[in-house]
Amino acid sequence: MANQTGGLTLSSPPLFLRPVLAITDRLRTGMRLGLLVLVLLVPGGLATGMYTAEKGHDLAFTEKERQGVAVLGPALTALADTAAGRRPDLDAIRAAVDAHPDLELGDEMRKVPESGDTPSAMAAGLAALIAALGNNSNLILDPDLDSFYVMDAQVVQVPQALLAALAAAHPAAGLSTRQATAAQAVLAGRLEGVADALRNDVTTAAKHTDSGGLADRLTPVQTLADTISVLDKHLTETLDAPGPADPAEVAAAATATVRPLNSALTDLLSARTAENSLERGLVLGTSLGGFLFALWCAAGVLWRTSHDVRQTVDAVTAIARADLAPRPLPEGRDEMGDIGRALVVARTRLQDQEAALVAAEVAREQQLRAGFLHQRQAETQFRRRTQEIIDESTTVIAEELRQVTDKVAEVRTAAEVIDQRISVADTATSAIVGQAHDAEQVISSLEHSLRQVAATVALVTGIARQTRLLALNATIEAARAGDLGYGFTVVADEVKQLAMHTAESTDQITRTIDDLHRETTAMSQTITTMLEGIGGVGDAASSLRTVAADQGALMDRLSAQMTATLGRVDEMTDLASRLERREHERIAAAGKVALRRAGQAAMQAVLINFSAGGLRCIVSGPPPFVEGTTVDAELTGVTDGMLTVPARVVNVVDSPGQQEIGLQFLVTDDAMAQRLVAFAEQMVG
Repeated sequence: MANQTGGLTLSSPPLFLRPVLAITDRLRTGMRLGLLVLVLLVPGGLATGMYTAEKGHDLAFTEKERQGVAVLGPALTALADTAAGRRPDLDAIRAAVDAHPDLELGDEMRKVPESGDTPSAMAAGLAALIAALGNNSNLILDPDLDSFYVMDAQVVQVPQALLAALAAAHPAAGLSTRQATAAQAVLAGRLEGVADALRNDVTTAAKHTDSGGLADRLTPVQTLADTISVLDKHLTETLDAPGPADPAEVAAAATATVRPLNSALTDLLSARTAENSLERGLVLGTSLGGFLFALWCAAGVLWRTSHDVRQTVDAVTAIARADLAPRPLPEGRDEMGDIGRALVVARTRLQDQEAALVAAEVAREQQLRAGFLHQRQAETQFRRRTQEIIDESTTVIAEELRQVTDKVAEVRTAAEVIDQRISVADTATSAIVGQAHDAEQVISSLEHSLRQVAATVALVTGIARQTRLLALNATIEAARAGDLGYGFTVVADEVKQLAMHTAESTDQITRTIDDLHRETTAMSQTITTMLEGIGGVGDAASSLRTVAADQGALMDRLSAQMTATLGRVDEMTDLASRLERREHERIAAAGKVALRRAGQAAMQAVLINFSAGGLRCIVSGPPPFVEGTTVDAELTGVTDGMLTVPARVVNVVDSPGQQEIGLQFLVTDDAMAQRLVAFAEQMVG
């Protein structure tokens, strides 16, 4: 993959390298090399350590075998003496066991019976001691074929032969003939197996050894095997009449084999120890020499790389600070040397470019000075022509403004008339509103009276209804009275007719009252609507009065502004003369000025223009200045050296990556003011 950044193609590292790069990218070059050397040396050191530990284990293993051999000789001799019927030397065995406590044979030694016991018990105890000795001393685990079979002859076969011979000399009592024959046959088989094993041990050991003459040294073992075979033959031939056999010859042959076997096994173990020690020494020496040589080479590479990188970084940093003075750079034939030579070329080109920039700046400054003189002449003509145009324009503008002022006075008079008319209309509207409120009160009284009449009509209607019921009841009673009630019936009819007329009259009155109520309600709504309309007229009149008042205030402000404008127009006639009287001329200049704030390093700025009262310049970098900041401006190029003037930032214009600032000089005495004037004249040339 590749990424496009600023027109450059950046190749991405392989995925399997990214975890390593995440670590090494945080380290400097020297630390990277040191880490690389460490990573390369640690596995070798671990492997060498592991090999050394393994060889040490082999040497310790063999050393323990040698300790077992030292105890094995006295034990076999004592076993042979026991088989021959002699008194065994147990003190020699105890001394050997005590001399080698790592074998941990104390318990087995204490199990060996004393000399007063039977030979069979003594032989069994010694055989158990020899078996424990083979296990505890690693002899039974011997890794080499030659020493293993020599060990087998001593630890396994010779003790078995002696035990079998001793058993043949002391057969078990109380056995039948058949049992005795079987036991003797078994002993014969054991002896035959031991003899074959001894011969095989000698043959195999001689075949797989580098030790010359081992077979000749083990001739007594062959003799022992032959002696065992003779005893085996005797036991086999006397199976018909089983009985004790003499083990003396076997014991004597076994005693004769102890020293040669012990000596041969000791020599084989010593040769193995010497070989392992030599091999370990050679490997350690070679590894140590290789590590020292690698460290020596790594130290040289590390020093050279760090030295070249440091020189390269110093040179690049100096170039970044615009310091193009010659500096030492790598000169080798590697990549750092190529970088050094490329930096020399780059520094030379930058020096040429800087010289060209200085020449271009001088030419630009001369061009700016010539342009300034031409600009000064053009400005003089421009100011004169500007004054003429301003005079003509101010005359016309002043006349037009005076006419506008007259129109404003007329508008103010019209506004006063409108205000008077609005006051009269407002008075009339208030009178109408009062009369409408009186009419509304009259209508309210009329409605109250109509409600009272309606109540009275309702009462009369109730009375007429009761009268009709009473007339009906009287008619009924008169009919019951017959002729006697005839006269009362006439009266009841009249009363009934009167009640009917009364009801009809009350109905008519009720309808009339409803009509009056509707008319009064309509009249009340009309009066309310009229009041609302009259109220709107009042509000409109109030709004017109407010507008008239605002218009008057506006006319007052307009008049005041017109007066002020006339004053400014009159002042415009002095503009050209004020331009002529400006205290200092701004001189376009190209160059640099150093700005220094209290407690901070000086900051270089590019000069734009200059006067005896201040200057304007451009500062690159993040916005460092704000209005009101006090700085010291260091001006170079004056006849009497550098001039340092205190100044204040009065104007700041921010733009991406830079600031354009205006400085006002804080002149403290006349001498400094004269030097600033001289510097400005010097720039004009």
